[in-house]
Amino acid sequence: MAKSILALCRHAPYGNALAREGLEAILACAAMDQVPSVLFSGDGVYQLLEQDPVAINEKSLRRNLQALPMFGIEHIHVCRKSADARGIAADTLQLAGAEIVLLADTGPFIRGFDQVLSF
Repeated sequence: MAKSILALCRHAPYGNALAREGLEAILACAAMDQVPSVLFSGDGVYQLLEQDPVAINEKSLRRNLQALPMFGIEHIHVCRKSADARGIAADTLQLAGAEIVLLADTGPFIRGFDQVLSF
């Protein structure tokens, strides 16, 4: 029986490689038939916003995010407290082909997984 995997995305999309590497790890897991659940919390919620990183000489993460539903990741979990604390309205968190699920309490959700990968 396969273990359940959660990818916990906690870092802002730019400024270091963690966000990009996290998304690449999620896609790699999915390509190997280990489709993880994904939770964006903390500054990771910024990854779900439309951004123009050209001004800071970065590549956009949008293509990686848009690939998630194509790899079977159709529910994107978001910490409601993280979004609220950053003034991000729920209706601005969108990803074509995926349903955004806001979680009021992430603790029980996280504890429900066998393995948690933190990025």
